[in-house]
Amino acid sequence: MGASRVRGRDGRAPLLGIIALVILALLLVQVPTVAASVKVLRSGPSAKGGVALTFDDGWGESSCSRIARTLRDSGAVGTFFINGIHLRAEPDRWRRILRGMPVANHTRSHPFLTNLSAKRIRNQIRTNGWIHKEVLGRPMLKILRPPCGAYDSQVLRVAGQLGYRHVVLWSRSAADTSPAATVTSIIRHATGGKPGDIILMHCARSITADALPTIIRHYQRRGIKLIGLDKMFGLG
Repeated sequence: MGASRVRGRDGRAPLLGIIALVILALLLVQVPTVAASVKVLRSGPSAKGGVALTFDDGWGESSCSRIARTLRDSGAVGTFFINGIHLRAEPDRWRRILRGMPVANHTRSHPFLTNLSAKRIRNQIRTNGWIHKEVLGRPMLKILRPPCGAYDSQVLRVAGQLGYRHVVLWSRSAADTSPAATVTSIIRHATGGKPGDIILMHCARSITADALPTIIRHYQRRGIKLIGLDKMFGLG
């Protein structure tokens, strides 16, 4: 009687419960979470031999146009993280600006993603991808740069669910949005890079466009190529 009460009515219930717990434990140990599969990167492999100049935002269209033109004229490449609200406002102009340049995701309207619900994070990332494809006729790189570099586990989880495997920040900043920024200070901050470094700049103020020719010449004289993040990370 005592043994029968321990086993339960059919003698199998405790055994099935133990098996279920074992299976659950194995799944938790062996199956990585979506968030864990998203890599947060601040630099690339030095073996690629290049430095990546990256340009965020896009609220200064005329400066962005000068930046892209300078890159093309110099045989250099930059990666652009433009918010979709700017592309949608002037699609023809942005189509010309971004011709041939790699583009990646910086959200539609530049909110702090850590302040948003999962639904709104998803909308910001996904809508920006749709806008870029509609305006440029090509998909953007599956790279996310959260505005201001702000992310948490929820941001990573949503990005992973949308197919992003790389959240790319930066290893050096040109500090070109600082109120104290000058052409000289931008050049000083942006020219200290080594192969594998990712330089944060912005597609905004005219002083960034003014500083760029000197920055490009600096790296080219050192024999360092200025490459896109697609080449740096081997992405299509």
